[in-house]
Amino acid sequence: MRSLLVTLVFALSVSARCVGKNRNKQAAFPALKQGAQDDPGTFSNSTINGGQGPSNGAGGSLGTSTSSITTTTPTIVNSGQGGQSSNQVSMTTAGTGATTTDTSNGGAAQTSSPSGTSTSNTGSSNNPPTGSGGTSTGSTSTGASSGNCGSLKGVAFNGGMQLSMYDKITTATSWLTFQLDIPGGGASTRTTKDHVPMMAFASNVADAVNLVNGPNPPPWLLTFNEPDFSYMGSTPTMTPQEAADAIKPLLDKPGTSTKFVGPATADPNSNWHGQFYAACGCKDFFSAYNIHQYHKDSKDVVDQVTAFHNRFSDKPLWITEVAPGQAGCSVSWDAAGQFMKDVFKFAKESGFVDRVFWNSGNQLTNGDQNVCNSWLIDAQGNPGPLLATFESVDCT
Repeated sequence: MRSLLVTLVFALSVSARCVGKNRNKQAAFPALKQGAQDDPGTFSNSTINGGQGPSNGAGGSLGTSTSSITTTTPTIVNSGQGGQSSNQVSMTTAGTGATTTDTSNGGAAQTSSPSGTSTSNTGSSNNPPTGSGGTSTGSTSTGASSGNCGSLKGVAFNGGMQLSMYDKITTATSWLTFQLDIPGGGASTRTTKDHVPMMAFASNVADAVNLVNGPNPPPWLLTFNEPDFSYMGSTPTMTPQEAADAIKPLLDKPGTSTKFVGPATADPNSNWHGQFYAACGCKDFFSAYNIHQYHKDSKDVVDQVTAFHNRFSDKPLWITEVAPGQAGCSVSWDAAGQFMKDVFKFAKESGFVDRVFWNSGNQLTNGDQNVCNSWLIDAQGNPGPLLATFESVDCT
C-alpha cells in the first residue's frame, strides 16, 4: 500500500523587497496547494488552516493537505484533516519568532504513533507538535472488514448458485463465480459490491475489455481459470503462449481503475506461470498472484502456498479456490471445519495472502470430490454443516 506524507511547510523570506511589499497583504500570499479532492484551506490573521484530505478506506492512500507561504510575522499553522486511512504530519517552520501549532486529526484507521516536528532556525529545540496521526497499512483496497480476518474471507460459488445464498453467509467480504457478470441479476447491494468478476477463458477477453472500460469498472478482475486443465473434460485449455496471445487485448486496453489478478493453474508447481509471464511480458500488469489448493491435510496447503510464494514473492497472493480435496469424500465435516480454520489462520499470519475463497459456497451435485464435504449452503438454499463454522472463523 502506498502511503503519502501530509506535509505543511512554513518558509521565511528575508528579502527586504519581500518584507516591504508583502508584510500586511493577505492577497500576496500564494494560494494553498492541495491534492486531489482536498478542500483549499484558508489563510487569515497570520493563521493557515490546511485543507481537508480526501477520504479513503482501509488500505487506501492518505489524505493530503499542503500549503506554502512567505511571511515575516509569527504564524500559526493548523494542518488539515487526513482521510479515513489516517495521516502523518511533519511541519517545519523557519524564521525569528515563527511558531507552529499542529492540530492534525487522523482518520479512523490509525495504526501507528503520531509523527511530526517543529524546528526554528534561531534555536536548537526540536519539539514534536501535539496532533495525532498514523498510517494505515495493508495490501488490499477493496472489501469490507470481517473482524480479525479483515477482507480475507471470500467464497467461491459454482453452478446452481442462487444470489440469496451469499446473503446467508454474513461474514464473507467477497465472492466469485466463474464468469464476468452476476448470475441471475437482482442482487442485493452487498452482493453486488462484494462480487469479484472472472475472465475465465479466452472467449471472455473481449467482454472483459468492455467491462473494465465501461461505466462501472470493477475494482478487481480475475484472469484465466486453470488454463492447464479441462474441468471434467468440458473447459478449454491453453498453453502459456496461447494465453499470452489471448490476453493481449486486455493488456492494450486495461481501463483506468481495475486491478488484475494473475491466472490460476490446476497445478501450481508446474512451469506454466513462469512461461506465461515470459511470453506475455506482462508480469507487472498484475497486482496479485493466484493459486488453487485441494489437499486432505491443511499442512500441505501451507507448504504448497509457501513454496509458490517463494517463487513469486513480489506481489500479494490470492487463494481463489481451497477445500479439503478428498478422494471418495473421506474427510468428515468436523475435519473439514478444522481444515478451514487452519487455512484462514495461516493466511492471516502469512503476511502475503490477501484473500481466501472457500470452495464451495453452494453444494455441487456433479460428483466433484474436491468439494463434496465443504459446501456452506445446500442445493435448496439451506445452511449446511459448515456454515456456522465459516461464520465463526476469526483467523486466529
